[in-house]
Amino acid sequence: FAEILNDMLDQNPNIVNKSVFSDEATFCLKGNVNNHNCHYWAKDNPHWIIQYHTQHPQKINVWVGTSNGRLIGPVCIDGNLNDEMYLNVLQNEIIPACGILFPGEGGEIQNDILFPQDGVPGHYGREVVNYLNHEFPGRWIGIRGSIEWPPRSPDQNPLDFFLWGYLKWRVYKDRPKDLEELKRRIRQEMQLICPTALLETLNNFKHRLMH
Repeated sequence: FAEILNDMLDQNPNIVNKSVFSDEATFCLKGNVNNHNCHYWAKDNPHWIIQYHTQHPQKINVWVGTSNGRLIGPVCIDGNLNDEMYLNVLQNEIIPACGILFPGEGGEIQNDILFPQDGVPGHYGREVVNYLNHEFPGRWIGIRGSIEWPPRSPDQNPLDFFLWGYLKWRVYKDRPKDLEELKRRIRQEMQLICPTALLETLNNFKHRLMH
């Protein structure tokens, strides 16, 4: 994966800035952290959230995309993400946003945009794969894509190695009272994230590919 991306960078140094990274994370009302999805790439464990365990936690799943210093979303998803929900997010959120960020001729997305996504089962249902092949022919990265996303590699997704940890730290600084306040804080804190920080994550991504 790293070799393929580095070869693409050699041919087009701007390819990472024309990539749309995306991911989903769970936000629990009581500040639970999903240790599988939330990673901290630092020397010390920040210990900034106490985990609470209940039988039926109040939570929301959130999809976010990022490209060239800008954020797409958030999109709040009821329940666990499946391929039908993801196809709906693709058609109504991701593709229209990509068309605005990277407009091409005839209303199409520019034909050199990469779309990386990880291996969540909802990302590679048959209809999802067919839709991605139509919108990003030969240019989407993921299971069953033209380029396979490497398994167990959150260090290669800027949303995993930067955004989720930072966003949860900000959102849970004062515990939200209900799910509506939790959603509002997620939106507010996303709007406050500096574009320069997002661009730096792309530089960090390129550094990780080489090391």
